[in-house]
Amino acid sequence: MRDINLEAAIWHLFTSTEFFEDAACECEKTMEWFGTLAVKRHVANLGRNNQIYDTLKRRASEFRRGAELAKLGDYEFIWEISDSIRGDARGFMEQALRSWMTDSEEREFNNVRVARILAYSSQITSALNNAMTAADSFSDSDPDRPERADDDDGFPGDAIVQVYTCYSDLDEEGFWRLPVPLPEYRINTSIGCKTGNIVPSTGVWYPATGLEKHSLTFAIKGLRMPPAFRVVRTEEELEAEGIWSGAETVAVATTWHPVEPVLARSEVDKDLWAKAGEPCPKAGIWQASDVTASERVFSTGETMGNLGSAYGLTVWRRLRDS
Repeated sequence: MRDINLEAAIWHLFTSTEFFEDAACECEKTMEWFGTLAVKRHVANLGRNNQIYDTLKRRASEFRRGAELAKLGDYEFIWEISDSIRGDARGFMEQALRSWMTDSEEREFNNVRVARILAYSSQITSALNNAMTAADSFSDSDPDRPERADDDDGFPGDAIVQVYTCYSDLDEEGFWRLPVPLPEYRINTSIGCKTGNIVPSTGVWYPATGLEKHSLTFAIKGLRMPPAFRVVRTEEELEAEGIWSGAETVAVATTWHPVEPVLARSEVDKDLWAKAGEPCPKAGIWQASDVTASERVFSTGETMGNLGSAYGLTVWRRLRDS
Protein backbone atom coordinates (compact mmCIF):
# COMPACT_ATOMS: atom_id res chain seq x y z
CA MET A 1 0.00 0.00 0.00
CA ARG A 2 1.27 3.47 -0.88
CA ASP A 3 2.31 5.66 2.05
CA ILE A 4 1.15 9.19 1.22
CA ASN A 5 2.93 10.63 4.27
CA LEU A 6 6.25 9.19 3.09
CA GLU A 7 5.78 10.25 -0.52
CA ALA A 8 4.62 13.75 0.37
CA ALA A 9 7.56 14.19 2.76
CA ILE A 10 10.05 13.24 0.04
CA TRP A 11 8.40 15.60 -2.47
CA HIS A 12 8.64 18.39 0.10
CA LEU A 13 12.30 17.50 0.74
CA PHE A 14 13.34 17.54 -2.92
CA THR A 15 11.58 20.87 -3.57
CA SER A 16 12.62 22.64 -0.37
CA THR A 17 14.94 25.62 -0.28
CA GLU A 18 16.95 23.72 2.34
CA PHE A 19 17.62 21.00 -0.24
CA PHE A 20 18.74 23.65 -2.74
CA GLU A 21 21.04 25.13 -0.09
CA ASP A 22 22.48 21.68 0.61
CA ALA A 23 23.28 21.33 -3.09
CA ALA A 24 25.23 24.57 -2.84
CA CYS A 25 27.12 23.20 0.15
CA GLU A 26 28.06 20.07 -1.80
CA CYS A 27 29.51 22.26 -4.56
CA GLU A 28 31.50 24.24 -2.01
CA LYS A 29 32.84 21.17 -0.23
CA THR A 30 33.98 19.66 -3.54
CA MET A 31 35.49 22.98 -4.60
CA GLU A 32 37.48 23.23 -1.35
CA TRP A 33 38.65 19.60 -1.54
CA PHE A 34 39.69 20.06 -5.18
CA GLY A 35 41.46 23.36 -4.53
CA THR A 36 43.34 22.07 -1.49
CA LEU A 37 44.56 19.04 -3.42
CA ALA A 38 45.58 21.14 -6.45
CA VAL A 39 47.62 23.50 -4.28
CA LYS A 40 49.26 20.55 -2.56
CA ARG A 41 50.28 19.15 -5.97
CA HIS A 42 51.35 22.59 -7.25
CA VAL A 43 48.83 22.54 -10.09
CA ALA A 44 46.41 25.21 -8.88
CA ASN A 45 47.38 27.61 -11.66
CA LEU A 46 46.96 25.18 -14.56
CA GLY A 47 44.14 26.59 -16.66
CA ARG A 48 41.67 23.72 -16.91
CA ASN A 49 41.94 22.94 -13.22
CA ASN A 50 41.08 26.54 -12.45
CA GLN A 51 38.04 26.11 -14.69
CA ILE A 52 36.82 23.19 -12.58
CA TYR A 53 37.36 25.15 -9.36
CA ASP A 54 35.64 28.23 -10.75
CA THR A 55 32.71 26.20 -12.10
CA LEU A 56 32.08 24.63 -8.69
CA LYS A 57 32.31 28.05 -7.04
CA ARG A 58 29.86 29.53 -9.54
CA ARG A 59 27.39 26.66 -9.18
CA ALA A 60 27.40 27.01 -5.39
CA SER A 61 26.51 30.68 -5.76
CA GLU A 62 23.83 29.87 -8.35
CA PHE A 63 22.21 27.18 -6.20
CA ARG A 64 22.00 29.72 -3.38
CA ARG A 65 20.50 32.32 -5.66
CA GLY A 66 18.02 29.72 -6.88
CA ALA A 67 17.05 28.97 -3.28
CA GLU A 68 16.41 32.66 -2.61
CA LEU A 69 14.29 33.01 -5.75
CA ALA A 70 12.33 29.87 -4.82
CA LYS A 71 11.45 31.49 -1.49
CA LEU A 72 9.77 34.20 -3.59
CA GLY A 73 7.91 31.60 -5.66
CA ASP A 74 10.22 31.63 -8.71
CA TYR A 75 11.60 28.14 -9.39
CA GLU A 76 12.78 28.61 -12.97
CA PHE A 77 16.37 29.54 -12.13
CA ILE A 78 16.98 26.61 -9.73
CA TRP A 79 15.40 24.26 -12.31
CA GLU A 80 17.69 25.49 -15.08
CA ILE A 81 20.82 25.35 -12.90
CA SER A 82 20.13 21.84 -11.61
CA ASP A 83 19.64 20.58 -15.16
CA SER A 84 22.97 22.03 -16.30
CA ILE A 85 25.08 20.13 -13.75
CA ARG A 86 25.19 17.02 -15.98
CA GLY A 87 27.09 18.98 -18.60
CA ASP A 88 29.55 20.22 -15.97
CA ALA A 89 30.18 16.66 -14.79
CA ARG A 90 30.88 15.45 -18.33
CA GLY A 91 33.34 18.29 -18.75
CA PHE A 92 35.11 17.39 -15.49
CA MET A 93 35.54 13.77 -16.57
CA GLU A 94 37.16 14.85 -19.84
CA GLN A 95 40.00 16.59 -18.02
CA ALA A 96 43.37 14.88 -17.58
CA LEU A 97 43.05 14.64 -13.81
CA ARG A 98 45.19 11.51 -13.62
CA SER A 99 48.18 13.59 -14.67
CA TRP A 100 48.29 14.89 -11.10
CA MET A 101 45.71 12.91 -9.09
CA THR A 102 46.13 9.37 -7.86
CA ASP A 103 43.61 6.78 -9.03
CA SER A 104 41.86 6.83 -5.66
CA GLU A 105 41.69 10.63 -5.66
CA GLU A 106 40.19 10.70 -9.12
CA ARG A 107 37.62 8.09 -8.09
CA GLU A 108 36.74 10.13 -5.03
CA PHE A 109 36.34 13.27 -7.13
CA ASN A 110 34.19 11.74 -9.89
CA ASN A 111 32.45 8.82 -8.16
CA VAL A 112 31.82 10.35 -4.75
CA ARG A 113 32.00 14.13 -4.68
CA VAL A 114 30.70 15.01 -8.13
CA ALA A 115 28.25 12.11 -7.87
CA ARG A 116 26.76 13.68 -4.74
CA ILE A 117 26.27 16.99 -6.55
CA LEU A 118 24.61 15.10 -9.41
CA ALA A 119 22.37 13.30 -6.93
CA TYR A 120 21.07 16.61 -5.61
CA SER A 121 20.71 18.23 -9.02
CA SER A 122 18.94 15.27 -10.64
CA GLN A 123 16.31 15.09 -7.90
CA ILE A 124 15.69 18.84 -8.05
CA THR A 125 15.32 18.62 -11.84
CA SER A 126 12.95 15.65 -11.69
CA ALA A 127 10.85 17.19 -8.93
CA LEU A 128 10.37 20.43 -10.89
CA ASN A 129 10.18 19.16 -14.50
CA ASN A 130 6.44 18.57 -14.71
CA ALA A 131 5.60 21.78 -12.87
CA MET A 132 7.66 23.73 -15.39
CA THR A 133 6.79 22.05 -18.70
CA ALA A 134 4.14 19.31 -18.59
CA ALA A 135 1.08 21.53 -18.90
CA ASP A 136 2.49 23.23 -21.99
CA SER A 137 3.04 19.93 -23.81
CA PHE A 138 -0.37 18.49 -22.92
CA SER A 139 -3.72 19.21 -24.56
CA ASP A 140 -6.92 17.21 -24.21
CA SER A 141 -8.28 18.55 -27.48
CA ASP A 142 -5.20 17.95 -29.64
CA PRO A 143 -4.86 14.35 -30.92
CA ASP A 144 -1.39 15.16 -32.26
CA ARG A 145 0.25 16.01 -28.97
CA PRO A 146 4.03 16.49 -29.03
CA GLU A 147 6.01 13.27 -29.16
CA ARG A 148 7.02 13.34 -25.49
CA ALA A 149 3.76 14.71 -24.07
CA ASP A 150 3.01 11.33 -22.47
CA ASP A 151 6.44 11.00 -20.85
CA ASP A 152 6.56 11.58 -17.11
CA ASP A 153 9.77 13.54 -16.54
CA GLY A 154 9.25 13.45 -12.78
CA PHE A 155 8.85 10.38 -10.60
CA PRO A 156 6.38 7.93 -12.22
CA GLY A 157 4.25 5.92 -9.82
CA ASP A 158 6.09 5.48 -6.52
CA ALA A 159 9.53 6.01 -8.07
CA ILE A 160 10.27 8.89 -5.71
CA VAL A 161 10.36 6.45 -2.79
CA GLN A 162 12.71 4.13 -4.68
CA VAL A 163 15.03 7.04 -5.50
CA TYR A 164 15.07 8.32 -1.93
CA THR A 165 15.67 4.85 -0.50
CA CYS A 166 18.50 4.16 -2.93
CA TYR A 167 20.40 7.33 -2.17
CA SER A 168 19.71 7.47 1.56
CA ASP A 169 20.95 3.89 1.96
CA LEU A 170 24.21 4.81 0.22
CA ASP A 171 24.62 8.07 2.12
CA GLU A 172 26.89 7.67 5.12
CA GLU A 173 26.74 11.33 6.11
CA GLY A 174 22.97 11.47 6.44
CA PHE A 175 22.37 14.32 3.98
CA TRP A 176 18.99 12.94 2.91
CA ARG A 177 17.07 12.33 6.09
CA LEU A 178 13.35 12.78 6.64
CA PRO A 179 11.90 13.85 9.99
CA VAL A 180 11.22 11.09 12.51
CA PRO A 181 8.35 10.55 12.98
CA LEU A 182 7.15 11.51 9.51
CA PRO A 183 4.83 14.51 9.28
CA GLU A 184 1.19 13.61 8.81
CA TYR A 185 -0.49 14.97 5.69
CA ARG A 186 -4.09 15.31 4.56
CA ILE A 187 -5.66 15.80 1.13
CA ASN A 188 -7.69 19.02 1.08
CA THR A 189 -10.54 18.06 -1.24
CA SER A 190 -12.23 21.43 -0.65
CA ILE A 191 -9.69 22.91 -3.06
CA GLY A 192 -9.34 21.59 -6.60
CA CYS A 193 -7.38 22.64 -9.67
CA LYS A 194 -7.85 21.02 -13.05
CA THR A 195 -5.06 20.20 -15.47
CA GLY A 196 -4.32 23.32 -17.52
CA ASN A 197 -5.74 25.77 -14.98
CA ILE A 198 -3.63 28.27 -13.07
CA VAL A 199 -2.21 26.79 -9.86
CA PRO A 200 -3.51 28.72 -6.82
CA SER A 201 -0.73 27.77 -4.39
CA THR A 202 2.74 26.24 -4.58
CA GLY A 203 3.15 22.80 -3.07
CA VAL A 204 2.52 19.09 -3.39
CA TRP A 205 -0.76 18.02 -5.00
CA TYR A 206 -2.78 14.78 -5.10
CA PRO A 207 -4.55 13.57 -8.29
CA ALA A 208 -8.25 12.72 -8.26
CA THR A 209 -7.25 9.59 -10.18
CA GLY A 210 -5.79 8.24 -6.94
CA LEU A 211 -2.22 7.04 -6.56
CA GLU A 212 -2.62 3.60 -8.11
CA LYS A 213 -0.25 3.74 -11.14
CA HIS A 214 -0.01 7.52 -10.62
CA SER A 215 2.06 9.88 -8.49
CA LEU A 216 1.82 13.07 -6.50
CA THR A 217 3.16 16.18 -8.19
CA PHE A 218 4.70 19.50 -7.31
CA ALA A 219 2.94 22.53 -8.77
CA ILE A 220 3.90 26.20 -8.72
CA LYS A 221 1.55 29.11 -8.09
CA GLY A 222 0.87 31.12 -11.24
CA LEU A 223 1.86 28.36 -13.66
CA ARG A 224 -0.57 25.91 -15.24
CA MET A 225 -1.42 22.64 -13.50
CA PRO A 226 0.22 19.63 -15.19
CA PRO A 227 -1.56 16.41 -16.15
CA ALA A 228 -1.29 13.23 -14.14
CA PHE A 229 0.77 10.41 -15.61
CA ARG A 230 -0.52 6.83 -15.53
CA VAL A 231 2.13 4.11 -15.58
CA VAL A 232 1.35 1.75 -18.48
CA ARG A 233 4.47 -0.39 -18.12
CA THR A 234 6.93 -0.19 -15.27
CA GLU A 235 10.67 0.13 -15.73
CA GLU A 236 11.07 -3.46 -14.53
CA GLU A 237 8.51 -4.75 -17.04
CA LEU A 238 10.28 -2.95 -19.88
CA GLU A 239 13.68 -4.29 -18.81
CA ALA A 240 12.25 -7.83 -18.89
CA GLU A 241 11.47 -7.17 -22.56
CA GLY A 242 14.99 -5.89 -23.20
CA ILE A 243 13.93 -2.24 -23.26
CA TRP A 244 16.16 -0.05 -21.12
CA SER A 245 14.27 3.14 -20.35
CA GLY A 246 12.14 4.69 -17.69
CA ALA A 247 8.55 3.66 -17.09
CA GLU A 248 6.13 4.01 -19.99
CA THR A 249 3.41 6.50 -19.06
CA VAL A 250 0.41 8.25 -20.57
CA ALA A 251 -0.68 11.76 -19.62
CA VAL A 252 -4.27 12.23 -18.41
CA ALA A 253 -6.21 15.31 -17.41
CA THR A 254 -7.44 15.31 -13.83
CA THR A 255 -8.34 17.49 -10.88
CA TRP A 256 -5.64 17.98 -8.27
CA HIS A 257 -6.02 18.65 -4.53
CA PRO A 258 -3.35 20.15 -2.26
CA VAL A 259 -1.56 17.85 0.17
CA GLU A 260 -1.29 19.74 3.45
CA PRO A 261 0.51 18.98 6.71
CA VAL A 262 -1.75 18.16 9.64
CA LEU A 263 -0.75 20.61 12.35
CA ALA A 264 -0.52 19.71 15.99
CA ARG A 265 -3.33 21.13 18.10
CA SER A 266 -0.98 23.69 19.67
CA GLU A 267 -0.02 24.93 16.21
CA VAL A 268 -3.63 25.12 15.09
CA ASP A 269 -4.74 27.01 18.17
CA LYS A 270 -1.79 29.39 17.94
CA ASP A 271 -2.83 30.61 14.50
CA LEU A 272 -6.60 30.44 14.63
CA TRP A 273 -7.71 33.37 16.75
CA ALA A 274 -10.01 36.14 15.53
CA LYS A 275 -11.37 39.35 16.97
CA ALA A 276 -14.98 40.49 16.87
CA GLY A 277 -15.73 42.28 13.61
CA GLU A 278 -13.09 40.37 11.66
CA PRO A 279 -14.02 37.80 8.98
CA CYS A 280 -13.83 34.19 10.20
CA PRO A 281 -10.55 32.69 8.87
CA LYS A 282 -11.79 29.10 8.94
CA ALA A 283 -15.20 27.52 9.39
CA GLY A 284 -15.79 25.56 12.56
CA ILE A 285 -16.74 25.79 16.21
CA TRP A 286 -15.30 28.82 18.01
CA GLN A 287 -15.30 29.93 21.64
CA ALA A 288 -14.86 33.41 23.05
CA SER A 289 -11.89 34.01 25.33
CA ASP A 290 -14.39 34.56 28.15
CA VAL A 291 -14.68 30.89 29.11
CA THR A 292 -18.26 31.33 30.37
CA ALA A 293 -19.36 32.04 26.81
CA SER A 294 -21.07 29.30 24.86
CA GLU A 295 -19.55 27.88 21.72
CA ARG A 296 -20.67 29.16 18.33
CA VAL A 297 -20.37 27.96 14.76
CA PHE A 298 -18.93 30.41 12.22
CA SER A 299 -18.55 29.97 8.47
CA THR A 300 -15.46 31.08 6.59
CA GLY A 301 -15.76 34.81 5.89
CA GLU A 302 -18.61 35.35 8.36
CA THR A 303 -18.13 38.33 10.67
CA MET A 304 -17.02 37.26 14.12
CA GLY A 305 -19.55 38.37 16.75
CA ASN A 306 -19.04 40.74 19.68
CA LEU A 307 -20.44 39.33 22.93
CA GLY A 308 -19.51 42.29 25.10
CA SER A 309 -16.81 40.21 26.75
CA ALA A 310 -15.55 41.10 30.21
CA TYR A 311 -12.14 41.44 28.56
CA GLY A 312 -13.38 44.18 26.22
CA LEU A 313 -13.57 43.37 22.51
CA THR A 314 -14.47 39.70 22.11
CA VAL A 315 -11.62 37.46 20.98
CA TRP A 316 -12.52 34.06 19.55
CA ARG A 317 -10.50 30.84 19.48
CA ARG A 318 -11.25 28.04 17.04
CA LEU A 319 -11.87 24.73 18.82
CA ARG A 320 -12.62 22.18 16.10
CA ASP A 321 -14.49 21.43 12.90
CA SER A 322 -18.26 21.74 13.07
